[in-house]
Parts: sequence; structure tokens; C-alpha cells
Amino acid sequence: MKPRLVGRGEVSELVLTSWRHEALELIFYPPQTIEGEVKNKPADGIRCVGTEFDAKKDQLICRIEVDNDCQPGEYPFRVLTAVGLSSMGTVHVSPFPVIDENEQKANTNDTPETALAVEGNVTVSGTLSKSAADDVDCFRVSGKAGQRLSVEVDMVKMGDDLRWNPVPEGYDSVVTILDPSGKRIAKNDDSALNRQDPLLSVKLPTDGDYTIVLQRSMFIPEAREYAIHIGQFFRPLVAYPLGGPAGQPLQVQMLGDPLGPVARTIPLPTETGSFPYYGEAPLPLTVRSCSFPNAMEAAGEAETKVDSVPVALNGILAEPDEIDRFRFTVKKGEPLQVRVWASALGSSVDPVIKLRRVDESGAPGNVELEADDAKLTERDIFGGHGDFPDKFDPSVMWTPKQDGEYVLEIFDSRGFGGPNHVYRIEIAPPTNTLHIGLSWEDYKPERPRKTSLSVPRGGRWTVRLSLYAAQGSSFKGPLQLEIDGLPEGVKMLSPQIPSFQSVWPMTLVADENAPLDASLVRVTARPAEGGESFVTVNQQNLQRVSYSHYPWRNIRVDRFAMAVSEPSGFSVELKSPEQTLMRGSEMTIPVEIHREPGCDEPLELQCELAPSGVGVSPAEIIPAGETKATLTLSAAANAKLGSSPLYVMATTTQARGGKENSRVKGDSILGSERVRISSKVVEIDVADPFVSLASEPQSVRRGNKIAYRWSIKQLRPFAGQAQVHMLGLPVGLSETGEPATFDKNSKEVTVELEATDEALLGLVGDLQCDVQFSVEGKEIHLRTGSGSLRIDPRLEK
Repeated sequence: MKPRLVGRGEVSELVLTSWRHEALELIFYPPQTIEGEVKNKPADGIRCVGTEFDAKKDQLICRIEVDNDCQPGEYPFRVLTAVGLSSMGTVHVSPFPVIDENEQKANTNDTPETALAVEGNVTVSGTLSKSAADDVDCFRVSGKAGQRLSVEVDMVKMGDDLRWNPVPEGYDSVVTILDPSGKRIAKNDDSALNRQDPLLSVKLPTDGDYTIVLQRSMFIPEAREYAIHIGQFFRPLVAYPLGGPAGQPLQVQMLGDPLGPVARTIPLPTETGSFPYYGEAPLPLTVRSCSFPNAMEAAGEAETKVDSVPVALNGILAEPDEIDRFRFTVKKGEPLQVRVWASALGSSVDPVIKLRRVDESGAPGNVELEADDAKLTERDIFGGHGDFPDKFDPSVMWTPKQDGEYVLEIFDSRGFGGPNHVYRIEIAPPTNTLHIGLSWEDYKPERPRKTSLSVPRGGRWTVRLSLYAAQGSSFKGPLQLEIDGLPEGVKMLSPQIPSFQSVWPMTLVADENAPLDASLVRVTARPAEGGESFVTVNQQNLQRVSYSHYPWRNIRVDRFAMAVSEPSGFSVELKSPEQTLMRGSEMTIPVEIHREPGCDEPLELQCELAPSGVGVSPAEIIPAGETKATLTLSAAANAKLGSSPLYVMATTTQARGGKENSRVKGDSILGSERVRISSKVVEIDVADPFVSLASEPQSVRRGNKIAYRWSIKQLRPFAGQAQVHMLGLPVGLSETGEPATFDKNSKEVTVELEATDEALLGLVGDLQCDVQFSVEGKEIHLRTGSGSLRIDPRLEK
């Protein structure tokens, strides 16, 4: 997509390449704001006012209108077409007028003499070219002594490279500021606030023309788009404190600007969480809103006395190797979540915490808990990998071992300190929180065939939801799923969750006359039988720049896009199982494809959800015109017992629609443009087997027969006779005589075996039995037992 950048108050054209469809709508995800949560509706400051599909160039031109007061930042969006929703794209809104670098030939603005002259607060859209020599882009700005000059770069943030092995170093840039004499006065590569993208703000030492030099930190011959924001805008690096009580105005000091700290008042939202605060700069600061009070570090004191818990501790590690200490009182055995906020909010601190008991003398004693970095799941980040700064901030569940006073220590793991090294530590009982995401696969980009919620008219789409308990949370069930924001003519169906599950199906069903439309939805859960209420959070983390399958950058959204598309032309029916599936047995379930006239194409059939420990037959292609298929289930000995949901998906193998109504090969991995529908969700019951067989080691000589004995442990009653055949018999060893049978009262069954001279001498292990039962006229096969047999030489006469 080009360009990736639009300005406020402008109408811009975005060009989506490798495109094959007319667009019905662009739906933008709304930004999170300091004023509070935006409900389920698209962003209202940016919109698409028209599209044009160019079939000859395989591109879609979208005219984007941005309001004058649109919040700056990155806006994820999806395109609705007749065949469904696109994968996610993003566009950046600048707070300043946008101009083009306008470099007609690479390496023509690489010096102060050829630099592009800019004035005021402006954003330049440019490209570091793919050229033989490293492309360096220079910009000239006039300034006076004592003025501020601020520079921010968006390059990694504008990356959209989902290849398996790109070179992300090509996105890593560095900015240098040269004074009028050509002397370097500032340089930045990475920063705590802007991560891999550079950020600088300096106080100018003299009047004159200054040169801003943008280049790659490592030369990689690949073109990289960027946006560079240049001006005199106020550029703080962190707020102190980093948060406060929800719904109240927060008095903060904005720290890090070269002209000195500035006091501001921030109106915190009534909702709790982390929120962006936009001032004059393109990149916001992030502050916390929570339900308990602040405690501020007592300047110059060895310790800060805290009145009560829950509390948010706030301080600054102003000097190298500084250790800040807070003393507070807790109760033995009452669990507390201790969560540090520093790197996650753009602070320079890499925090470590220690909790010490206070001994009888009143001095801090032994360390009861120490924590440094955190796992993503400990920070309640699910369904993603990669470069999340949250990982540097510890977050632990702590149950005090004694009543009374404790001292919390915090310091930087590297011994760093300074006036901007701000931290915040929230200590409170955990809030029961359930996170819901769309099932994902490690180290892979977005896969519409797994995560898109595009349901055809008159059809259904079932998606696997991932359920995650937040740190310190627990859920028992039963739970009921609900959804808010569905388009007209769509309803959600989901079986009641009997107990907490990591994965659960949700089915969307569209009426035959539902409009082709898209919306943003939130999925929530509640106790189904009057249990304790809890908070539900939606999240989806999508890779934008990958490196050897490791995400360099992710985008996180807190709601899901859902759409109604054209009818599929077919439906799939999975028959409800007529019997239980026994551990150790297999079951085959009929599947029927109902095709509408003209829909004769091949379809792929796949089961995407089965109980834990139950294997399913691999995906299969149903040939053109065929309407019959089967699903085979195989239960391991440890398969999950009880009733569980089961469904199958049927998918076209060709991408539908496109220019001249052609059909191109569907992407079997991503599933882009492939039409999918699901069966109804049916219940499969997994039960213990009727019996289990066991044997002692036995032996037979070549030329002889043996009645191989199996003892029978009756587990559940069954009707009629069961027939036994042994599995794993080698060459020269075979069953003879009548088939062995037993009934529900039998204690033992014997299978007659004969060894010929072809049988290999020695021990034969891994012998098992295939036990065949007849249940309601259906054959059920159970694999059970583990036996061995030694084959001895024939006796000489």
C-alpha cells in the first residue's frame, strides 16, 4: 500500500496493490483516547469517501478524508469486498501538513548543500531508496539560538513486511543534527519512547541553518518508506507520575524536553488501563488510569512510608545505581499483584524489584521475592510474540508470608539513572479478568482463513476463540459468551462453556437477506449461573515486520472486524455422532456437502476443533461435484472425557471473484479470498472404553500353537459379544481357529496363535488387541492391551 501517510484536514489517495476486487467499504478501527473508551464503531475522524478498482493494474485506489481534529497516530483498517474482509492494513495520520521528499533520483539530497528546505512543523514523506550506495536524506531548517528543534521518525512503524525472512535491519534508521558549521550536535538511533525509530529534541545553540540527516543504521539495499516529523513542537519523553486515580485530573510534570519540565493537567478516563496522551508531538505519551491512589516517592528520604494497600508507587531513579525503597503493611496469605510500569510506558528504566520482610528490629531482612523481566503472559499479552517493551517490566503474584511491614526496593538492572528514569508500581489484589482472542499460530502473519470473521449470506462461520486468564485470575464456569456490535441480519451461536477452556467455538450465522456490511464487534463472557462477575478484554496481536519468523513489530487491536459477504453457494452438514467415542477407539462420522446449482468446484474439508487427545483425519479435497465425505476421529488413551464441541469447515480451493470474474488459485496457507463456511457445532462424547486387556509375558515354540491369554478388566457394561484380533503379529505368527470372543461377564479371553518355522526367534513386543463391539448396529473398534511373546526354537526329535 502506498502511501502509508495522510495529513489532517486533507483528502489523500491510498493505492492498494495486488488487488482483484471492487471495494464496498473501508472500516477503520477507532483509536484509544485519554477521554475514554470508544464503543463499537469505526473511527470518526478518518473515513473512505470513494474507491476505484483498476483491473488492468491490479490495484484499488481509496480516497481517504481526514478531519482537522483527527487524533494523530496509526489507524488499522480492513477492506470489505463481496467475498469478505481483507487482512489488516494501517495508515498513519500526521498532526502536521505532509509534504513529499520529492527526490527524483536516489542520492541527490545526501548533503547539506542539496538538503530539502522545510519550515515550521511539517511531516516529510520519503523513501530511503534501493540504490548501490546508501541513500541519505537531508533536510534543512532555520533556527535561532534558544529555540527547540524536534525530530521524530516513523520507519519501523510504517513497515508492512510479512515475508518469512525479510531484513528488518533495513528499517532501523538513525538521525543526526548538524549545526550551521556542519558539526554534529545530536544523534539518535533507538529510544525508550520511540523504540527502533529515532527521536531527538534539542535546544539550538546559535542562529542559522541546521541540517537533519536521516539514514539507515546499517546499509541494506532495500527501499524503505518513512515519515519524518520536523519542527519546534514540545517533545517531552515521559510524564511524572505515570498515572493516577481513574476519573480524576492528574497533575504531572512533563520531563525530557530540552527547554525544561512543564506542568500539565491530564483528565484521566473513568475506565482503567493504559491510555495515550497526545500533546503537540506526533508520538503520544502513555499514562495509567487505575482505581486506587498514588503514593509519591519522598525526595531525599531513605524510605517512603506508604499508608495502605492497594496503592500505586511512583518515583524517579534520578542517579546511577540508585535504589528506591517503599515501606507498607500487608496481611499474611492475602494475594497481591505487584506490577511495574516503566518500559511499557516508554520510560528508560529497566526495573528490578525486591520485597523484604521487616524484622523485629524494624530493619529490612531477607528477600522474600525478587523479579526482573516478565513473560508476555505475565503482562496479560496473549496471541503474539516479539518486541514488546512490556517484557522488561516485572509483574508477579505475591502472597505475603507474614503479617506486618515489608520494604519494596526498585532499581535499574544496568545501574542507569537520570531525570527521566520514571517508574510506577501498582500493588493491589488481582482483578478477575478474562482475555479473548482469535486463535493464532506462532511466528506466522495474519491468516484470514483462521481469523477473519466473514460470514456468507445464508451461511455460517465458526471461529476458534482463545480464552486466557489474566495473571492472578481463575475461572470455573459455566460461562456464556455474548457479542456486541454485529451487523444487521447476523446472530451469534455458542454452546455454554461448562468449565474454563483454552479454546471454544463461536458461530456467526447470517440471514439470506443480510446486507453486505462490516462492523467492529466485542466478545464478552459472563457467569452462566450467577457466579462472580469478571472483566472481559478482547485483544488481537498482528505481526507487521517479521525476522526469521520473529516479529519485530506488532499491532494490537481490542475488538474484531466482522462482515457479511456474498452467498457461498454451498453448505456443509456434519452428522451428530450416534455413539460415544471410547478412549483407544476410532469413529467415522458422515459429512454431506449441499451444493446450489452451478457450484461444482472442488472443496477442502477440515476439522478445526476436537477434544484434547482426539486426532482428526487430515484435510481432504472433495472432488468437483461430489457431495459425500467422512470425518474420522481417533481417541488416545488420555483423551479428554465428557462432552465437547466439534465442527468442520468447507473451503473453496480457488479465490472467488476478481477481475473479469476469474478465479485464481487460493492461498492454502493464508486462505486469502477463499470462501469458507462451517457446519453446525455438534457434541462429541468421549468415554472410558468398555474394557481394558492386559497380559503376562508368554512363549511359543516354532511348529506349535499357544492359547495367548488376555485378562479382561470390565470398565463399562456392553451388550452382546466382543470379538478380539491381535495386532502387531510378525511374519510366521498368526491367529488360527475361530475368532476369540467375550461378553460383559468375561474375566479372560484367549487367542489361538501358531508359530511356523518362518517366525523369527526372540522376543516380540508391542502386541495389542483390536476389540470389535456392535453398538446399535454400528461397529466400534477399540485398541487396547500391551503384550509380549517369546518365540523359541523347534524341539529336535
